[in-house]
Amino acid sequence: MNTRKAILTYQYAERIKSELIIASNLLAAMDGLEGNERLGAEKMMVSFLEALTGEIRIAQHVERSMNFIGAERKIMEAIGKIGLHERSGINQCISEALSLVTTCSSGAMKVLMSRQLI
Repeated sequence: MNTRKAILTYQYAERIKSELIIASNLLAAMDGLEGNERLGAEKMMVSFLEALTGEIRIAQHVERSMNFIGAERKIMEAIGKIGLHERSGINQCISEALSLVTTCSSGAMKVLMSRQLI
């Protein structure tokens, strides 16, 4: 991986990680809601996750990593579960996506560290 690609991959991965942590926090808040509040929260959560999927796709243009592809699939799975009003498994999807993106970040960071840029 060249230096430019490593910097961009690291930057995108760190941004996506932050957004996944926010998604996890939003899911925790959503768990306490019922009825119409829950339905509204689900719609907002789906919108947020769709925007996050867009960020992952942008990152894929920089680094065609199986980890980014896997993270996108996990987010899409979470969106599907929300659409079906399933309460279980959504956080697991987010956690697995976070793990995959962390792997991307770690790989890019190792390249940058080897070149003494971090």
